[in-house]
Order: sequence, then structure tokens, then C-alpha cells
Amino acid sequence: MIPFVRLPVKIVRLFDSNTSPSEVAAGICLSMFMGFIPLNGPMAIVLFLFFFLFKINRLAAMLILPLFKLLYVAGIYKLTDRLGGALLIDAQFLTSFWSWLTHLPVLALLQLNNTLVAGGLAFSIILAIPVYIAGKKGFLLLRDSYFVKIKESKFVKFIKKMPIAVKLGALVDKARSLY
Repeated sequence: MIPFVRLPVKIVRLFDSNTSPSEVAAGICLSMFMGFIPLNGPMAIVLFLFFFLFKINRLAAMLILPLFKLLYVAGIYKLTDRLGGALLIDAQFLTSFWSWLTHLPVLALLQLNNTLVAGGLAFSIILAIPVYIAGKKGFLLLRDSYFVKIKESKFVKFIKKMPIAVKLGALVDKARSLY
């Protein structure tokens, strides 16, 4: 199938599947973390490992990531850079913490002393709970409105009237009752 035709099919599959709204919201949050930090360093590798290791909806993460990355390129990076500068440079009371954290064996490699990385992580942590809740509620609203529109469409009503569809529906119901 042609790639640009497969994208709407994947979106429909996301809404049609028995996907947990929590998994979709977690995928959206992870894509926000990946969107608000530069994807050219070791922190990006860690986030990609999270992408594969944790139970999230990967399709939702892949679909939403370009939106967050577009917001980042459109100007959010200035805000994350300022936030990172405030945390790393201006907040004198955090100096000993940052010194300790950036000298730990593995964490030293994650470029947490970069203002864009630290600011992007802090900005994403601040927005994580609101984005999670909005993603969960948004998915539920979209899924409910999607199913209502599909069930009420003329095409579905036409298919349901066909004798073969009625017989297949009865077979499916019978198979479900056996299990």
C-alpha cells in the first residue's frame, strides 16, 4: 500500500482498537519529551529506549511527535533555553546539585548541563500531567465521536441490512458465547 494512504488507515486503527486511553496519553507525553529536547544527543537515545521498553501507544507517539517538534522549532526552544539557563546558571542554590548530578557516571553522558536539554526536560516535566490528562480526555472524546459517526453512516446501515452481514454477525455472537 502507498505510504501516504496507510497513515489514515493507522489513525482509524488507533481509534478502532481496544487501546487503553492511558497508553495513548502516555505515548503523547513521551512524544512531548522527545519533541522538546534536541534529538541529536544521548538523551534522545534514552527517550527512544523508553519508546520501546514501556507500555505506551507507539502509534499515538509517532503521530503526535511531529506536532511537538514543530512547536519546538517554531519557538518553544527559546523558552526551554531560557528555562535551562535559569536552572543551570541563574539558580545559584542548585549549583552543588548540578555539579553532583553531572558528575555521576552514566548521567554525565546525557548532556544535562546543556541548557536546551535541561530546559526541555524541565518544561516537559511541568507540562506532563496536564498533557496526560488532556491526551486521555481528548482520545476518549475523539473515539466516542468517531464511533457515533461510523455507526450512523449510511454505508454501515446498508451493510447491516445485507443478509451475509446478518449471518456473519450471528456467527460472531455465537463464537463469543462459547468463550
